[in-house]
Amino acid sequence: MRRWIHIILAVVLCLASASCSKALYGIGQADVLQATKVAPGIVRASEVPALFAAMGVQYHTVSSINWPDKYPYLPRFEVAIAHNGQNILIHYRVTDKTVTGTIERDMGRVYTESCCEIFLWDNSLQQYYNIEANCIGSILMQCGASRGGKRDRATAETLALIDRWSSLGRKSVGTIEHEVSWEMALVIPTKALWKTQVTELDGKRFKANVYYCSETGDEHHYVSMFPINTPSPDFHRPEFFRPLNFTR
Repeated sequence: MRRWIHIILAVVLCLASASCSKALYGIGQADVLQATKVAPGIVRASEVPALFAAMGVQYHTVSSINWPDKYPYLPRFEVAIAHNGQNILIHYRVTDKTVTGTIERDMGRVYTESCCEIFLWDNSLQQYYNIEANCIGSILMQCGASRGGKRDRATAETLALIDRWSSLGRKSVGTIEHEVSWEMALVIPTKALWKTQVTELDGKRFKANVYYCSETGDEHHYVSMFPINTPSPDFHRPEFFRPLNFTR
């Protein structure tokens, strides 16, 4: 009897702990993401971490390992999303065994390096934006209905609208071959969603998924917030996106 009491207590403690709820088997922390509204006004990306701390914006652990047989490694990755009416504010926090960031220009193959990504599906447009940023804030951004179909590329003028900050700086860091904790923040104005006819985010509803990936080092990894049921890594799967609601 005492043995069963110990087992039950262990299970309860595990379920209550953050480490156990990290979706090692593809169970995310939330089925719906809420982008909290913060005070309106001009916000720089470098100010986002302090703003989120002051406003108590919720962070979510991104920890779905969708292909555990080939890619079992789980870095620590958290994201918080808010808005101030005219801008989407995102703060990523990462701890990884190794970190690579060499691509300094936008629209490069940033997804091959240590890369944080958010994909946003616009229901009215029936297309999604992929916004992918390596650890030094270089961005790849496109918009279209699927990976295989036509995907329009963001222009330099559009990308210049997105303010970025990284704790690693904006210049190449090469490959850091030891554990590193780093952060990145993005401020994405509605104008940067150039195919979406929206100027005010209050009450806006998207679908989304959030990812962290790296194809450098000995352990490639592909982690998502919401589970992806495909045979091999593929983030361009809007059927697995879930609601992202912008509060009023």
